[in-house]
Amino acid sequence: MQAMWGSPQLLLLWLLVLAAGGTGHAYRPSRRVCAAAGAAPGSISESFVQRVYQPFLTTCDGHRACSTYRTIYRTAYRRGPGLGPTRPRFACCPGWKRTGGLPGACATAVCQPPCGNGGSCVWPGRCHCPAGWRGNTCHTDVDECSSGGADCPQ
Repeated sequence: MQAMWGSPQLLLLWLLVLAAGGTGHAYRPSRRVCAAAGAAPGSISESFVQRVYQPFLTTCDGHRACSTYRTIYRTAYRRGPGLGPTRPRFACCPGWKRTGGLPGACATAVCQPPCGNGGSCVWPGRCHCPAGWRGNTCHTDVDECSSGGADCPQ
C-alpha cells in the first residue's frame, strides 16, 4: 500500500478543501487588514415548486409500447432578489495596499505624497532615500560639498 503522505490522492483532497473554502477566510482583521465600512450584501436562497416532465413507457392498444410523459413537482432553490445575511468586508488598512493581487496580503506601504528621486516607500509616510537625497519624500538635496567629504560630485 502506498504511503498516505505525499500521495496524489492526498494532494487532490487538499486542493478540493482549499477550493471549497474559497478566499473569504483570507481577509479578516489582522496585521494591516482592517474591517471596511459597511458590509457586502448577502443573498438569500428561496424555495419554489418546479414542474418536471418525466418521460416513461407504457402499454397502449393491447401490447404496444408507447412513450408518454408524466408531470411531477419537486422543490427547487434559487437565489432570491432580497438581501440575506450580510458578511463583513475587509480591506487593507490606510497606508497599505495589496501585494501581488493576493487576497489578504497587505504588505506594500503607500507614501502620500509619493517618494521622489528614486526613493522607495518602506512604511506609510516614510521613504528610504538614495544617496544624495533626504527628507520625508526624498526631495531635499544633500550638499555633499559642505562637509568637505571626498564624495563631492559638484
